[in-house]
Amino acid sequence: MYLNREGRLQSVIVVVVLLLASLGITWLIANKGILAGPIAIVALIGIFLVGAILVNYRVGFYFLFGMGMFMFYLDRIYHVPIPLGIVYDALAAFIFIALFINNKDKKDWTLFKNPVTIAFIVITAYQLLQFFNPNAVSHVAWLVTLRNNVSFLIYVVCFQLFSSIKEVNRFTVVWIVMASIVAFYGLYQEYVGLTGFEKRWMNAVPDRMQLYMIWGKLRKFSMLSDPSAFGLFMAFSCLACIVLAMGPFKTPLKILLAFLAFVMFLSMSYSGTRTAMAMVAVGIAFFICMTLQNKKTIMAAGALVFLGTIILVGPFYGGTVNRIRSTFNPSDDASMAVRDNKRVRLQEYVLSHPIGGGLATTGANGKKYSPGHPLAGGWDPDSGYLLTALEMGWIGLIIFQVFFFIVVYRGIQNYFAMDDPLLKTMNLTYIVPFFALSVAHFTQDAMFQKPLNIIVIVTYAVVIRIPSFQRKLFSVELV
Repeated sequence: MYLNREGRLQSVIVVVVLLLASLGITWLIANKGILAGPIAIVALIGIFLVGAILVNYRVGFYFLFGMGMFMFYLDRIYHVPIPLGIVYDALAAFIFIALFINNKDKKDWTLFKNPVTIAFIVITAYQLLQFFNPNAVSHVAWLVTLRNNVSFLIYVVCFQLFSSIKEVNRFTVVWIVMASIVAFYGLYQEYVGLTGFEKRWMNAVPDRMQLYMIWGKLRKFSMLSDPSAFGLFMAFSCLACIVLAMGPFKTPLKILLAFLAFVMFLSMSYSGTRTAMAMVAVGIAFFICMTLQNKKTIMAAGALVFLGTIILVGPFYGGTVNRIRSTFNPSDDASMAVRDNKRVRLQEYVLSHPIGGGLATTGANGKKYSPGHPLAGGWDPDSGYLLTALEMGWIGLIIFQVFFFIVVYRGIQNYFAMDDPLLKTMNLTYIVPFFALSVAHFTQDAMFQKPLNIIVIVTYAVVIRIPSFQRKLFSVELV
């Protein structure tokens, strides 16, 4: 195959750029030290990435998802003195801008004609209005939390991106592949051990090792920020694999998905995150309720109940097994009692402050950004709902809970309104783990951790988009 004149010119330009870049990097290493090389390479990759995103915003979206997945791992290998969280949020905003630059895709503005978007806009507006909260002691804290509003920008990007079932399938495959990598690495940490750079990271903070030790076993964190984020992500992905394994696919793929679900559950158990274990149970129960008319579901449910009974009452013990069992015996768990007492103690504050104490005023964030605030201090609210109630009041809590209810209700409505087995399966693949995560948010700040935050926002878009796929399929059949 011969390139045309334009193709040959592009090839020459690429070769010249790479040659100049390699010469420049060599000169930097020779004259500025060994660190100059990696910095220059990262800068060069960044330039190419910016160009690629401007040409096609999809590149940026998938890079953002991958960044949320692996940035903590890369930071442990070579600590970068740059706040990666800010880079992440800036990239999300840039992808939103790129959506409207040099993009030939036709925009779909039906985005603003559904209750999910309306509720999301209300939440965003309420957060912006917190600037005028008289209970806040610092506007700097409000400015810091403005970064959270990139979630709405990502939502707009997702709505435009997932315009077909093909795009939803593509993202689902990428998600499950990445989750499998994270799961297998968690098993590597359990059976082989931590690497040298991970041990250095563990010892970099004096109390981190003690915090990660439960019943004599180290809680695994794989490639994510901490054991909690790892466990929740594994539980979320495990539930998705279970739903997919019950879908209208060929037997070899079903077996592979069931195997990956088992690997993710096993890896999750080594995180020591009891909320994640409860998530799986809640998600499976919800899935069974949604598909009771399916005989395969009843058989699979029976098998899962049998395996769960063995784990809970079987004659074997150990740190991991004991922690799983303690999940379903909260009355015997001291840490759960502490959390319950904390919620009861802070109820008076929530009831007396209907719009909350202000953004970034609670716990360690409050100590950092809102010093002197009554809620600031070296403690953790644990519950995501409690955090919302404290900072945005019971009004803000109601708004968030109504929003989550609308998303779940829309997903349930979609399932029973659609006839296509693939669409029904893909709908449940997102809504089942989302429902379980919304329940887990009661005991942990679960909904907005990386990389789950991206999948949560994708769920918002999918539950809106997927009914239109049904209509398109129906139209094709008529033709």
